Amino acid sequence: MWMEIVLWILIGLSVYIYVGYPILLKFLSIFIKKENQSSQDYRPTVSLFIAAYNEEKVIKEKIENALQLDYPEDLLEIIVVSDDSTDKTNQITQSFSEKYANVHLNIVKGRKGKTAALNKSVHLAKGDVLVFSDANSMYDEDALMALVKHFNDPSIGGVCGELRLLNSTNSSIGESEGAYWKYEKLLKQLETITGTSIVANGSIYALRKELFKPMNPNVGDDMQNPLIIISQGKRFIYEPNAIAREETSTESKEEFNRKVRIVTRSFTGIMHYAYVLNPFRNFDFFYKYMSHKFLRWLVAYYMIAIFLINLFLLDKSPYMVIFILQCAFYVLALMGIKWKTKLTYIPYYFCLVNYAALLGTVRAMSGKRQATWKPTSR
Repeated sequence: MWMEIVLWILIGLSVYIYVGYPILLKFLSIFIKKENQSSQDYRPTVSLFIAAYNEEKVIKEKIENALQLDYPEDLLEIIVVSDDSTDKTNQITQSFSEKYANVHLNIVKGRKGKTAALNKSVHLAKGDVLVFSDANSMYDEDALMALVKHFNDPSIGGVCGELRLLNSTNSSIGESEGAYWKYEKLLKQLETITGTSIVANGSIYALRKELFKPMNPNVGDDMQNPLIIISQGKRFIYEPNAIAREETSTESKEEFNRKVRIVTRSFTGIMHYAYVLNPFRNFDFFYKYMSHKFLRWLVAYYMIAIFLINLFLLDKSPYMVIFILQCAFYVLALMGIKWKTKLTYIPYYFCLVNYAALLGTVRAMSGKRQATWKPTSR
């Protein structure tokens, strides 16, 4: 009997994470609606940080993209943070610095990773609002305006924009990644309506400079900055019209390694910031973070436990049917390794993502850290 109870709890938890949570948020949004006092006329000074490591292929395009943003030149400074790049990233950026007074290069020696490099660069910022971006993320012309208008509201400490993938339909892995971002977009919209969102995207997000605090270098900046903002009593919201565009990797191996790194750093982060998960301090944040991130990172463990427990219950109805369905799902996932079809790529991608989460959480709990990164092929 206890095995049946555990099995159904794990099945119910898995269903809640992917289906029940957005339904719960949608229901809550009927009764809870947080209004934002944004202003299209609000023009704070802005420091745009571009994190780069060996980005000679895209850094010129990125700086040109930043210079073409629809924002007053005298209110915008562009700071390229080079994590001790060894290619032509620094030289290309320096050539822009010689032409444009608002373009700056900060080389952080002894490559320590993006977060450490940002820690050592934020003090250079003159802007009241800090915007963080990656070298391969190209902003729409009005993206900056869409972000900063919300800082007219003193209750808002941070704003996350929208990442759109350019080649999400060119491959099964890209198509799956595109579907994942659409799902994430829905969650962030509903979280914002009901109070605060709990995640950022490293490609495009902003925060008040006065709220910035030095970050753990082993944890992604886009993971911990929302926690830092929310822990200071401010809201972190999502703005769908602040759009960044980026090519996604078409290679499963690259995407897998990227997700392992993200989960390793994020799980390390929540262990570091465990104090913010106090339900009596901020229940809105607690249930959202547990539902959106923490419990989802553990889905691979649920899947393993469900399969193993199910083996001991095959002589009871309806457990044989559940077991057959599981086997069929995993067979389709295995087929997806070689044959990328609409029938196989969703099970394949789902298993890929959860296997990455499994490795990432194991690495984090075993004390392994992954602060540095390298550009994916684009």
